Amino acid sequence: MVEPVSSLVAESRTSRVRVVSPVRLAIVTSTPQAVSHGSGTFVAGITLERALQQLGHTVRYISPDHAPGILRHTARRFAFNLRLSPTAVADADLVIGLDMDGFTLSGRVHPFVSFVLGVLADEASFERGRVAQLLRLQANAEKRATMAAELVVTTSQYSRNRLLELYGLSADRVVVVPPPFDVERWQQDMIKGSASHSSSDRPTVFTVAHMYPRKNLSALIQAAQVLVRVMPDVSFRIAGHGPEFGDIERQIEVSGLQENVSLLGQIPHQRLIREFSSCNVFCLPSLQEGFGIAFLEAMASGKPVVACRASSTPELIEDEVNGLLAAPHDHHDLAAKLLHCLDNSELRLRMGDANQTKAREYSASKTVPRLVGLLTKI
Repeated sequence: MVEPVSSLVAESRTSRVRVVSPVRLAIVTSTPQAVSHGSGTFVAGITLERALQQLGHTVRYISPDHAPGILRHTARRFAFNLRLSPTAVADADLVIGLDMDGFTLSGRVHPFVSFVLGVLADEASFERGRVAQLLRLQANAEKRATMAAELVVTTSQYSRNRLLELYGLSADRVVVVPPPFDVERWQQDMIKGSASHSSSDRPTVFTVAHMYPRKNLSALIQAAQVLVRVMPDVSFRIAGHGPEFGDIERQIEVSGLQENVSLLGQIPHQRLIREFSSCNVFCLPSLQEGFGIAFLEAMASGKPVVACRASSTPELIEDEVNGLLAAPHDHHDLAAKLLHCLDNSELRLRMGDANQTKAREYSASKTVPRLVGLLTKI
C-alpha cells in the first residue's frame, strides 16, 4: 500500500521551503507537450498546472513547443535547460522542475523543488543500447537537480528508495506525493464513453504503454500465445508506440497471433476511453514503474488489473484485492492470472469496484492540496 502522504510530510525535516499562499509558481519541463512523446510526465505536468490554478495559485508553465522523437528529444531537453536562466523565472515565488528539468537553475533559484515522476537512473538500468545511454545522460542532469533542490518530491515509496540509493540523497529531503491525476474528469469521460460504445463479445485484454523494454510487452505476447490455446477467441489490444514497436510486431507475426493481438499505435484520448470501456481486463506487465499512471487510468475506469509484482506496482495493485500480480519473469504465471480474471466475472466486478473507489484517493483534488501544504509548511 502507498504510505500516507501526511505521514511522509510529517517526517520531512526540510525547513528552507517557505511559501505564502496564494503563490506564483513556475513549472519547468522539457517533456514534449503531447501524450505521444511526453506520456505520463506530460499528463502529470498539465494536471498539476490545472489543479494549482483551481486552488487560486498563479502558474506559469515553461516548456518547449515541439514533440521530437526519442533521439532528438534528448538533445533538445539539454538545449532547453541550457537556455534557461534565473531571469526566466524571476517573477515566481517557487520553481518546480519535473524530472531532470531545471538542473541549470537548481542552486541559482530559491526555492527550487525537484518533482521526480520517474527516476531516470532506475529506468536506464532496465534499458539497453542507445536508449540506455541517453537515459544515463539525462540521469546525470536529474541527479544534479535533486542534489541542489531544497526539496525533492517523488511519486512512490519505490521511487523514493531508488532516489536515495542511486543519487545519494538524504532521506529527510525526499517525500512522496502521488502524481496529479484528474480522476473525476476521467470517470466522467468513462460514463460518456460507455454510453456511446458497447463492449466486445470477445474476452478482451487492453494494454497501453510507451514501448520500451522495461514495459515487458514481449512477456505479454508470450502469455497471449499460452492463453490462446485455452481461450481461442481472446483479444489483446495494445496501444502505444516506441523503440520496441517493430520487435513486438515481428513477435506477433512469428507467433501467429495476428487474429488475437492488435497493435493500435498512438490513439487519441476519446479512443483511449473507449478501449478502457470495452475491455474486460487491463494488463501491463512492466518491470519498472515510478508510479504507473496507466494503472491509475485502469483503476479509475473500474477495470481489474493484471500486472507483475515489481517496482512500485504493488503499492497501487494489491494482489487479489484490486488486481492480480504475476511473477516478474514468468509469462506462464502471467497467462494463468489473465485466464483466472477473464474466466471469473464476479472477480472482475469486485476488483473493478475496488479500483474505482481506490482511484479517488489519488485524485489531484486531494493530492495537489497536500503538495501545496508540504510546500507552504502549513
